[in-house]
Amino acid sequence: MPDRRPSQQSVHATWAPRIAQLLLRQPGHRLSAEDAVLIANQMQVRWMQAGTRFIQQDDDTHDGTILMLLYGEVSVEKAPQHQGDSLVVSIAKAGQMFGEMGVLLDAPRSASCVAYSDVALAELSRDALERLLVEHPATAARLALGIASRLAEHLRDTSNKLTSMSRLVSAMHPAIRAQMLGPKSGFSPSQLDDPAAPD
Repeated sequence: MPDRRPSQQSVHATWAPRIAQLLLRQPGHRLSAEDAVLIANQMQVRWMQAGTRFIQQDDDTHDGTILMLLYGEVSVEKAPQHQGDSLVVSIAKAGQMFGEMGVLLDAPRSASCVAYSDVALAELSRDALERLLVEHPATAARLALGIASRLAEHLRDTSNKLTSMSRLVSAMHPAIRAQMLGPKSGFSPSQLDDPAAPD
């Protein structure tokens, strides 16, 4: 009986326009329509079942793969240091990219990614990326600039959140001090500002 499963080539032909379209929708992208088609032609389509963990936090194997979600939803999870349980920080939808920070920074994975539903992903492998650099260096440069722009925006967003949190903690500080220095505490504010050695 002949194998009726679609070939990778036919699968790619089906998904390539969608891949190019999603590349052009990336925040901060620097790509032309021609760039998007060139990159889409270097990407392979992968399917994963719900529950599959395809990126592991702190993994430092540096496989150099960039993934883009084509269909379905992915849970982005982060485990606090020295704790086993992961916290879901976001649910990614079509167009979200994964793994680009590891490619640019050669750093361990900053979060885990788990298929929240059955998903389709477009994969740009290290070999395909190196081929793009050799054959279409300008396109590869614009792809890298777009990725760097998104990472910078994430860093700015994180910095703004930390600033807001710092202001909140500063605003709460008097109330925290008052709670610590209740009428029966036996401490004075000066001891907190400049603690003296015990007698």
